[in-house]
Amino acid sequence: MATRNFRKSPTGSHEPKSVGAILDEMLRSNPRLANACRMFKDALAEEEETEPDRLFREFFPDTHLCVDLKILSRKPGRMHVGEYINCLLTRDGEDHFEAIEDALKKQAAVHRNPIIYKGMHINVHRTADGTLYPTFSRPHYTECFTFKDFCRKAAEELMAVSGLVKEK
Repeated sequence: MATRNFRKSPTGSHEPKSVGAILDEMLRSNPRLANACRMFKDALAEEEETEPDRLFREFFPDTHLCVDLKILSRKPGRMHVGEYINCLLTRDGEDHFEAIEDALKKQAAVHRNPIIYKGMHINVHRTADGTLYPTFSRPHYTECFTFKDFCRKAAEELMAVSGLVKEK
């Protein structure tokens, strides 16, 4: 019958040790090995510093050959070469991916009736057929600026604007 010979650890127990504890014990017991290990680590660190291509430190390539990719875009037609889109990529099958362009992207607001005069108390808008109409801004009333004051200022502004704006 074969007997196992366990080496006693410094603590005197025959329990298993972690790899880190074993390496630490080896490096403490052999200064040449510890020095060589330090030099090797320093050489690796220098090589990393001078490495020109650091692409795969932050990005991890994942190539899928022969897969179907469906792109649901917000504009018609194919993407141009080198064009980027902000999308959500979903793997919905073994060999199929789906890219949905960012649905939260807002379209530019279309002003139906643009403001042609923006004042302190009134704004003047122009409709598609060219007619003009005023709107009142919402005032902030205080003890010094009441509804009566707002009406007076708005009337003065209306009189000034009526002389400046010409109808088509």
